[in-house]
Amino acid sequence: MAIFGGSVLAFIIGGAVTNVLSDSAVAEWGWRIPFLFGALLAPAALYMRRGMAESEVFDGDQEEQAENTVTSLDREKVTRSILMMIGMTAGITAAHYTWTSYASTYAITRQGMDAEGAYWVTVFAQLIALVSLPSWGRLSDKIGRRPVLVVFAGAMIVAQIPLMSLINDQPWTLFVASTLALLIVAAAGALLASILSEAFPTRVRTQGIGFAYSFSVALFGGTAPYLNALFNSWELGWLSNVYIMVLCGLTGIVVFKLRETKGIDLKDA
Repeated sequence: MAIFGGSVLAFIIGGAVTNVLSDSAVAEWGWRIPFLFGALLAPAALYMRRGMAESEVFDGDQEEQAENTVTSLDREKVTRSILMMIGMTAGITAAHYTWTSYASTYAITRQGMDAEGAYWVTVFAQLIALVSLPSWGRLSDKIGRRPVLVVFAGAMIVAQIPLMSLINDQPWTLFVASTLALLIVAAAGALLASILSEAFPTRVRTQGIGFAYSFSVALFGGTAPYLNALFNSWELGWLSNVYIMVLCGLTGIVVFKLRETKGIDLKDA
């Protein structure tokens, strides 16, 4: 919810800036306003992180770990989990960045959509996806993580081309396409924190999640908008869709190799 919520705030600020300022003012200096807000929030985040206490489970595990030796088998399991989580996250993060960040840019730059309209319909689409997150999480608690992730991978592969092709210069087309796509993305996004946590033992959970998630997001998610823009500039828009579909296929393959973690005790992960 924090990721979707942050994206909603970003597009609200973007919509407000384009609504209040002229196009020339936005191009000259208005584009810096969102970055200023982000910079002001950084010290607040740092302050909160410095005051966070470790969990009782982690403290207890550290005491037990002092008496035990980490074996090579343990290291192999952690390495395998990291690789699996990188592969699983690849399709999720690429689809997320494509439909939260690039779709509106595509509508504006390639289809001629009004920027203000594109920003605001994206806000509403993301709000709908945000509201859906608890329902996806509840469903995964009932039927398992793997089935919901399989639904995400399959639905995204099937829907990517039709939904992107739906977008033209009318804001409602972006709203419909983004809403449907982000509802699919929300199915995986709602489970991501749980699956990542359940994939690693307590003693290395933060390290494992931090490396696997950050690496996958940087490699596949952060580059997705740029690759989408590059392929479309070459008039190869179909290739940007194939890129997302292939990564979602990778997510689906990894999911089939994952053990079901619904209902496990994190201490036994």
